[in-house]
Amino acid sequence: MSIRTSKSAACDGIGPVACRSCDLHEICRLSGLIAFDGGHVRQQNGRLRKARAGEALFRAGDPAHCVYAVRQGMLKTVHVNADGDEQILSLNTPGEVLGLEAFSTGTFTNDVIALQDVVCCELPLRQLDEHGTRFREFGAALVRLLSKAVAPRPHPARGSVRQRLTTFLLDLSTRLEDRGLDGRQFALGLSRQEIAELLDTRIETISRMMQKLNREEAIRVRGSKVRLLGLAPARDSRGF
Repeated sequence: MSIRTSKSAACDGIGPVACRSCDLHEICRLSGLIAFDGGHVRQQNGRLRKARAGEALFRAGDPAHCVYAVRQGMLKTVHVNADGDEQILSLNTPGEVLGLEAFSTGTFTNDVIALQDVVCCELPLRQLDEHGTRFREFGAALVRLLSKAVAPRPHPARGSVRQRLTTFLLDLSTRLEDRGLDGRQFALGLSRQEIAELLDTRIETISRMMQKLNREEAIRVRGSKVRLLGLAPARDSRGF
């Protein structure tokens, strides 16, 4: 299968992440699927999938024939209820894997929407299944990937507003740094309204708290970009 790209695999989002920092690195290595070296494709299997800001990588109910590793840019995972109301479940950063529910359900369970122009590596489940039945080492790597995906993460909507926002920013910073990306200065991707929804509060409250942290020089805010200065985990239990 040949690599499918448009004019360029580059985009304006965060990243690209190095293959060695991606959750699918070990599986790609063992299966001979898509991989990069110095920015150049060195293995001609698998595909690249691009999505522009605002486009869906996939939607709930779509048949799941592959999983995606985020190479560049950020996305959001959204649940849409029967009344059409949307709830943001998570922010997805480079190096993370999307669509793992495909292994159990055969369909995607939520909408995943690009917040920036994104590039993802697309790995067909059929090829993963073929390698999984032949190689014990590959099966073990797949189990480690699935175990990592269900590991608990800090809950973004607990504690005071200061605690929620601080936890959100520090968690995002750590996730980017773990991938070899800049965890001190980055674009949030989400709007203030979307951050408020994720943290279960109001947009006015989020805006005021971000301004407060900016005045305290804990962070520096410029539009959608944030630079972490003296931000530390919040330990107060008071609301804002």
